[in-house]
Amino acid sequence: MKKGHGKLSAIVTGFIIGSVFMVNQVFAWGSATHAYIDDHLGKKGPVRNLNEIYGGMAPDVFGYLFSNLNWLNYLYYESHYEDNQLVLKKADTVLEKAVASGFVSHNGITGADATAHGNYDYSAPDGWVIAKAVAMANREDVHKVLKEFMLSGDDGIAWAGYELCHNFIESAVDLLIAEHDRSLGGKISAAALARTPEFPGLLVKAYAKRFMKTFKLDWQTAVTVIRSAESEFRKNLVSYGVALAQEPAVAQGLVAEQLAALAPAFLNAYGITLPDGTDLNELSSILLGIAVEMCKGEYLGAVDNTIQFVSGNLEGMRISR
Repeated sequence: MKKGHGKLSAIVTGFIIGSVFMVNQVFAWGSATHAYIDDHLGKKGPVRNLNEIYGGMAPDVFGYLFSNLNWLNYLYYESHYEDNQLVLKKADTVLEKAVASGFVSHNGITGADATAHGNYDYSAPDGWVIAKAVAMANREDVHKVLKEFMLSGDDGIAWAGYELCHNFIESAVDLLIAEHDRSLGGKISAAALARTPEFPGLLVKAYAKRFMKTFKLDWQTAVTVIRSAESEFRKNLVSYGVALAQEPAVAQGLVAEQLAALAPAFLNAYGITLPDGTDLNELSSILLGIAVEMCKGEYLGAVDNTIQFVSGNLEGMRISR
């Protein structure tokens, strides 16, 4: 590569990173791990594989509806624990089926989240990520932070405290898996850019009618919530992939900053308001570093076991990848 061209590429890359991070508020949590899993499940042509990767990340599309926790919890349950083939049943074209088969790989019953979350019970964890979150929350240094933020008290650690640690654990595994596979960040961004334009319509077909009836919404509102959530999620994945493509130390710093940016909305959803001017960047960096160290020696075995688990279940459901 010519020296001048390399300098220009660095400037352009820096501009893209800065622009994307200013536009988008948050990253997706755990998306890189799902991308890695789906990349190892199906590789029938680049565009099809990229759609499978995007589909594998996409059930978390509703995970940022902090403005309405009832909507968030409902749509999370629908996309993770209800009919896990509902989106696939609505798919017709080759790319619709590719993105939908990726979607099936994610759920909490037969998909990747089953090994990560198990019964999703912090009092008796049987999922790898949940167990790590509980261990992190009960560390003396982390527990002190949870108390300061009113996420732990006389009754023990609050659900939100465990969820906070859960998010740091998933982010830590994402960073580690992206360091293990240095092409993964680029694949995440490419998958978000290449996802078939038919996908938002699949989500509407799968979820809008019941969502509308459950919350007594008009049709247009239900459709707008779903399409807007997917649009923001997709944009965030582009920036997340760019971040993970950086050198590991840089990527970890960027993810820590974005977790800090998300924290006020997350805490506010649970009734906790931070004082104006509260700087969470340093604390986020420390917590993410703790999570990375906790996961380093075990994450890859857990992910490889998940790939085998999901592959067997997809085969049993006769879903071809």
